[in-house]
Amino acid sequence: MSSLQHLDHQGAALACRFRPGAGPLLVFLPGYMSDMTGSKAEALDDWARMNARACLRLDYSGCGASGGDFLEGSIGRWTADALAVINHVWPQGDVLLVGSSMGGWIALLAGLALKDRLAGLVGIAAAPDFTSWGLTVGEAERRQLERHGFFTKPSDYGEPYRYSAALLGDAPARLLLDGQIGITAPVRLLHGQRDDAVPWRLSLDIAARLVGTDVQVRLIKDGDHRLSREADIATLIATVEELL
Repeated sequence: MSSLQHLDHQGAALACRFRPGAGPLLVFLPGYMSDMTGSKAEALDDWARMNARACLRLDYSGCGASGGDFLEGSIGRWTADALAVINHVWPQGDVLLVGSSMGGWIALLAGLALKDRLAGLVGIAAAPDFTSWGLTVGEAERRQLERHGFFTKPSDYGEPYRYSAALLGDAPARLLLDGQIGITAPVRLLHGQRDDAVPWRLSLDIAARLVGTDVQVRLIKDGDHRLSREADIATLIATVEELL
């Protein structure tokens, strides 16, 4: 296993696992309240080990093995976290980003920041702008925000999700689906049509807004949100191999 490292960034010790190897650097960006120990992240790291490829997994501030307060996190902060770790372990050279759910939003923002260094991007049920289309903030939630600085929603994937004032305050400046997305590198968007968290048609919307032409949406008819079955992971790895 690649060794656990920490990088101090904006007052938080960011945890990451970097595996040296041939480029482009393969980077996995986790979803909301997730971390680098998920099955997809570990499968990509195993593939990188077997193929002598450079690979990076990381935890955003306040998540997983990283320091910091989760409730101070936001799309902007977590994107900055990802870029800081990428630039620390791989200061030059091309990067292939793989983003799962919210990690797909962060991958798109990080890809824009990387500019010509972006070799490609894979979205797994990518969820840009989910704070706009996927999150209802009613009177009860507003009262929780005022009282505690966050509100909770039930989750099918473990403990209830917490949504903070920091996240909601930052999100409007990070929205991508209100115009073109200026990424020209190859993009592959994988999405299960049984996804009950992120509508699969969102991947079609993302594809339409990307300015590049090497863009494909791959729908898995019986796939759910996680796309973590053995066959789903095989599809993910084949997609990464194609882009590399």
